[in-house]
Amino acid sequence: MRIRATTATLLLSALLSACATGGEHPSAHPAPAAPSLPSAGALPEPATPEGLLPDIPLESLSDGQKQVVASWAQETYCYCGCPHTVSQCLRGHGGCHHAKRMARLAVRLAGAGAAAAEVGRLVTDYYASFPAPKRAKLEVASYGPPLGDPAAKVTVVEFSDFTCPYCQLFRPVLEKFVEDRPGRVKVLYKPFPIESHPGALEAAQVAEWGREQGIFWPLHDRLFGAPHASLDVAGDWVRELGKDPADLLAAVSSGRLLPRVRACQAEGRAAGMRGTPTLFFDGRRLSLPDLSEWMLEFSLQDEEEWLEHGGWKRD
Repeated sequence: MRIRATTATLLLSALLSACATGGEHPSAHPAPAAPSLPSAGALPEPATPEGLLPDIPLESLSDGQKQVVASWAQETYCYCGCPHTVSQCLRGHGGCHHAKRMARLAVRLAGAGAAAAEVGRLVTDYYASFPAPKRAKLEVASYGPPLGDPAAKVTVVEFSDFTCPYCQLFRPVLEKFVEDRPGRVKVLYKPFPIESHPGALEAAQVAEWGREQGIFWPLHDRLFGAPHASLDVAGDWVRELGKDPADLLAAVSSGRLLPRVRACQAEGRAAGMRGTPTLFFDGRRLSLPDLSEWMLEFSLQDEEEWLEHGGWKRD
């Protein structure tokens, strides 16, 4: 049985410092004619963050954080492609769900402690990652079976290290996220062992041997539960699962699976990985340093919209 989540929140600073691996406008299509709005100069500028960000919940923010989001909203244009800032769109085009989502994301980041410049950079990087040229073409065919419904439309690839403490903390969050969204999302695991971590490379090879033998997920769970287990202990697990421990020992001792693990490491680096764990939604690297369930759901909703409409839905 897989570990269940004990917390749904892993926020900015913890995963921003995850184990190290050693903008353009994000709209993918020309925008349609924008709804008729007053010109920028004709829109009166409210004096408070609440006035600048109507219908955006700000109660969780300090006064300083509210001002961070308000300043960002006055300077940042809505990614729907209209010629208005987020604040102008919220005040004059209430039906624009894009501006509302951008603002909620900015509130989330500011509430986690991001300064004004950092909020702007993170939001820009996030939306710039959606167009096809920015997506990594990851090899997935031989990295099943997935966690979740194989028929789910959105595929998340996780690059992870069994010995990484951040990966171990994140694991129950990701598994609960998939379990609670049947049919919407599936996850494939790809090894990215941090070689300065004792036992990381061996654990990755054990898991890949298990994938060959059809026992990947049971071995995956045992490795996360005891990432520094010896090969003898791993052999006991294999025996319990009805497989030959001598074959496992021979595979790891010979390094037969090392090229496969190295290929994953090279692929991850080429795709812009900066640490473990790293997620890719249909090849789009989740660039935000927030791997909470809230952010995973937010990203999944955006991916579903992008997939359904071949880009952003028109308001």
